[in-house]
Amino acid sequence: MATSTTSSDRFTASEWTQQTMLSDLMQQKALLIGAGCVLAFLFLLSRRSAPEEKAARRLVRDWRHVDDTDDVRDLLGENVPTILKPALLSALEEVERAVDRWFRQLEREIERL
Repeated sequence: MATSTTSSDRFTASEWTQQTMLSDLMQQKALLIGAGCVLAFLFLLSRRSAPEEKAARRLVRDWRHVDDTDDVRDLLGENVPTILKPALLSALEEVERAVDRWFRQLEREIERL
């Protein structure tokens, strides 16, 4: 009879438990370190402000120093385009999609004739 020795045959039950607990702890340690790195990376990314947010903060901060219409015009001229640019670009993309869809539909109708 051939007997095979496994790693569990070399350890007592208590030693085996300690060994597997240590192995589990090391695996969890790497997982916790990885999770910590991901959270730190996300925190650093969230700390950066988008240009729109910076412009909005500048607008609110500088609004206190507005005395006449020229100041209002200058302040809004500097900040509003930056704030509205993402919204205007997404609206323009939607208009382009709609026009493209209408042209494709018109082309299909012309081909059917």
